Amino acid sequence: METENRQTEEKAATQQSRVKRHALLAAFLTAAFFASATFFFWTAAVENRRVILASAANITATAIAQQVKQIVEANLGVLESFADIWQDGPPEDERDYLSVATPLQARFPALQAVNWISPNYIILYVAPIKGNVPAMGADLKRHPVAGPVLDIALDQRRTQITPTLELLQGGRGFAAYSPVLGRDGQIIGVINGAFRIRSMLASVINTEQVNDYTVRVRENDTVLFEIRGEGDDETLQHTAAADIVGRQWHIDVIADPKLASAGTTNPQLILIMGVLATILFTIAIFVLANRQQAAARRTMHHINAGDDINDLALSITKLDGHLKSMSPETADFFDLREEDYGFIRFYNLAPEFQSDGSSSRRSQEKMLLAINRGDDEVRREWIVRSSEGVHVVCNLAMKPSTANPDCVDITLHHNPAANASVNRLRYLATHDPLTGLPNHALFDDRLNQAVAHAKRYEKLLSVLVVDIDNFRAVNDRFGADVGDETLRTISGRLRATVREKDSCARFSGDMFAIIATDLSEAEGAALVAERVVEAISQPIQTGGNEEIRLHVSVGVALYPNDARAPSQLLANADAAMYRAQKSAESSYCFFVETMNNVMHARLSMETQLRRAVDEKRFVLEYQPRYRTSDQNLTGFEALLRWIDDSGKRRLPPDFIAVADRTGLLSPLGHWIIETVCKQIAEWRDAGYAPVPIALNVSSRQFIQADLIKNILDLTAEYEIDPGIIEVEVSEDIAMRDPERALGQFYRFAEAGIGLTLDHFAAGNTSLRYLKRFPIQRIKLSKSLFDFALDEQPENSILQPAIRLCKSLNRKVVAVGVETEEQLAMLKSADCDEIQGFLLSRPVDASKTTGLLPRLSNADPSPTAKS
Repeated sequence: METENRQTEEKAATQQSRVKRHALLAAFLTAAFFASATFFFWTAAVENRRVILASAANITATAIAQQVKQIVEANLGVLESFADIWQDGPPEDERDYLSVATPLQARFPALQAVNWISPNYIILYVAPIKGNVPAMGADLKRHPVAGPVLDIALDQRRTQITPTLELLQGGRGFAAYSPVLGRDGQIIGVINGAFRIRSMLASVINTEQVNDYTVRVRENDTVLFEIRGEGDDETLQHTAAADIVGRQWHIDVIADPKLASAGTTNPQLILIMGVLATILFTIAIFVLANRQQAAARRTMHHINAGDDINDLALSITKLDGHLKSMSPETADFFDLREEDYGFIRFYNLAPEFQSDGSSSRRSQEKMLLAINRGDDEVRREWIVRSSEGVHVVCNLAMKPSTANPDCVDITLHHNPAANASVNRLRYLATHDPLTGLPNHALFDDRLNQAVAHAKRYEKLLSVLVVDIDNFRAVNDRFGADVGDETLRTISGRLRATVREKDSCARFSGDMFAIIATDLSEAEGAALVAERVVEAISQPIQTGGNEEIRLHVSVGVALYPNDARAPSQLLANADAAMYRAQKSAESSYCFFVETMNNVMHARLSMETQLRRAVDEKRFVLEYQPRYRTSDQNLTGFEALLRWIDDSGKRRLPPDFIAVADRTGLLSPLGHWIIETVCKQIAEWRDAGYAPVPIALNVSSRQFIQADLIKNILDLTAEYEIDPGIIEVEVSEDIAMRDPERALGQFYRFAEAGIGLTLDHFAAGNTSLRYLKRFPIQRIKLSKSLFDFALDEQPENSILQPAIRLCKSLNRKVVAVGVETEEQLAMLKSADCDEIQGFLLSRPVDASKTTGLLPRLSNADPSPTAKS
């Protein structure tokens, strides 16, 4: 006993000596730190000037920011007042506009230009004219900067400005757009002002005000205005923000160094205070270090590291399992701090359930109950969750604490073999062991995530429930082994059918489910269902060279159309599947009956179209085009008509989209070109002078390389000039990718094929590209023409549009001419050609010869050129 006491005293003395050494080291480090801090504070006297300069810069930056905001708002107020002048109606002509705009621009030096924009985004008038001529007639609808700002200005009916940009007049500035509202509240135009920032800010930021400060006004990283002063220390810079019509400008100010006071704090006083602080804090740290070491001995001496370096050691309360203490390695493993212990119980460090299926909280209560009843030790397998979220299986040992009767000590020993088995169990818990597909539980989890994603990003998704109708007969006839192999084949086909981001699961023996996400329309779900039906309906070969043919029923439900809750969405898809089972063969069915009708109608149309292409059940009608001056025939436009199964004649809007989506446009386009070439050859052989025929092409056809080849091959076959074939491309198609369209236009031109730009002014054609497109004709949009009829002739934009096209040496064609008033207006506007019901409706090929001129003996040429 005496020996044990002596050993204990020696250990205590050794421990105490160690504590003192640690305390002395901490005191030394503290003294070194405060000695360094004393020197730092001594040098900090110089920083007094920085405080003064920073304060001055702060005050000046705030004041300038307010002035900048006021001057910009004042200039925008002038623009808005100018817009109010036109409440009774737009200017009658350019002279009327300039008489008011020119004096306004002269009075405000920052206002470099003030333009009138029509409600359809066309710049009609500019002031001053000098330097702004390139802007006249510009269409701002799709301008990358002006277009979006104009949209906001018209939508909100208040002034909006663009980000800063380089002005055509020179210098940095911005454009402002102020809607002009008529007396009835309708938008009749937009006033566009171009402001030069330097001219605007020079009046409020001057050298007398800033006193040799350095002042910089910027938008993001773009410098808009700058005055260089004596201050150049960027560390003293202060920035204030100015809200300019929803955009942030920043004002950076660096004060003049002469403003700083030369006086600083006495260095001797700093030295005395530093010595006193060093002594006081050194003593305090020495005392605290001793106390902390003692506390550590009291609370942690019983938390010993285990036999293995991976062992985790901790202590919890006997009563409720709250954390009391843990070794540093354990704290790092769980990423916990000592102040967290009082809020965390031991079962919080584990997943909700253990590997045997028991609740972690319930298991903890049972172990603590055993210890409280007097058990010396409790052992079991236990799963914990690391700070990275990884589940680790450990061998747990729980014993009463020898240091604190109210606590128990726990040691967790890592078990690699058990971890492998847990991972395997987790996989089996979430996947079907036969097919490897996710099971019902994992599918539900993914469905919840997919619905949350669709709700957040306002997307459409569908759930498909797939049932194999006659699968039981496979097991009865071929046995369970063949049945299992068939299920694996089905799962493989389903994986190949869906996209990588979609989910496929097996619910039961012959039932599967699919989540199709990020759909653009309900038709996407129908396509998935069709692919599933087609894939599973294909025969499956057995080992005995027999075929298995399966019938499949697919139910489809859409989010958010059919349901918003994941469980209800799945239930609706299941109900739709049972309705699909009533069909005699493999089919799919939507939860909403009207959707079934729509999708089945589309499928029926696709089937009819495929049969019509094979049987060539199409006809071409030809609408004449006449010269406006003398109404002589100048050409035809070929119009496609489809005779469906019921004998009804259907127009292209009814079926072109389906033909384009299903790849039928290519053979259909070849048939159209061949029919037109054959028709021209027949005219020639019958002694009539052929005239050009225009063909409309879709966006897909326009970019296809074989379109030009088909035209050249067929015109050569029928011995006609390729120039007699005209290709009409709508403005919308040409401006989707104008550079690509330009290259394709030149390929047509090099082949000698005529080109027409259709629906001009319906979209946003850039004048730059309109000049470069090698087109011969421009067809005006019908909407532009209808709009013109509602106006007074002097206010019509029809005449400027025609003058613009004719200035580019393009023939102008007006379509949809139906009244004598329209014809008279087009004649007065000097339109070259017209087309419409007033002169002729589309006619059959047999009636075209009555419109064609006869070939004269002086012109026996078998070809006609456009």
